[in-house]
Amino acid sequence: MKVTCEPCGCDMKITSSFRYHCLECKNEMEMAHIQEANKKYRDEHKKNIEWAKIKGEEIIIVS
Repeated sequence: MKVTCEPCGCDMKITSSFRYHCLECKNEMEMAHIQEANKKYRDEHKKNIEWAKIKGEEIIIVS
């Protein structure tokens, strides 16, 4: 799954503490929150999230 930082547009990296982290603007999101959103999306749409954007605490599903 591609995870992008909404404010600056860069691809977020996974840290050793299981968080997606943006090096540019220091935006972070716990991997568990994205996995929960993916589970809900998969239950509704029968497929995984391919691309998500993180804006603060909000997960925006792109595709």
